[in-house]
Amino acid sequence: MKVISVVHNADILVDTYQFHDSLKKEVIRLLGEGAPCIPQKDSNVKATLHTIWDWEPNNIKFRNVKAYIREEIERHYKPGAMSGDPNRVWLKSTNFWANAYQRGDYGTVHNHKPNDFSFAYFLKSADDHAAFVFSDSGYKIIPKEGTFVAFPAYLNHHVEEHKVDDKRITLSGNFKIDQ
Repeated sequence: MKVISVVHNADILVDTYQFHDSLKKEVIRLLGEGAPCIPQKDSNVKATLHTIWDWEPNNIKFRNVKAYIREEIERHYKPGAMSGDPNRVWLKSTNFWANAYQRGDYGTVHNHKPNDFSFAYFLKSADDHAAFVFSDSGYKIIPKEGTFVAFPAYLNHHVEEHKVDDKRITLSGNFKIDQ
């Protein structure tokens, strides 16, 4: 058997969230209260802080941002286009977490299989913060506060080393097609 790796075209979505300010305030508050975290060794993200995988599932602000991103993914990728039921919600959130990067932190190359779609939301960021990189193509997303990137979960990606003292905070999550 011969295995050939190819770089391929895949659509990624980049958009803003209109309720960014209240979401940011909520996340900063919760992180300040001491959010439950996982050990750094249990993730591809080598950040100073990585919350548990299913962080605050009943938080209404988190549910709203996940619903907005889910709707944008469904509108663009149309996972149920062949079903004949245009009103059905096709994606289910499988997890949601926060990362806080300080100087020297980074994310190793990884993907989010077996999920179908993933996202990263730039909650606290600036132009000089570490880029989000699609590893196979080298395409870089410069983090802009209040912006998210959504993409097929099989795409390899990483976060460059964070080289500034200002903290970079992201929210990330995954969706699966709910059949």
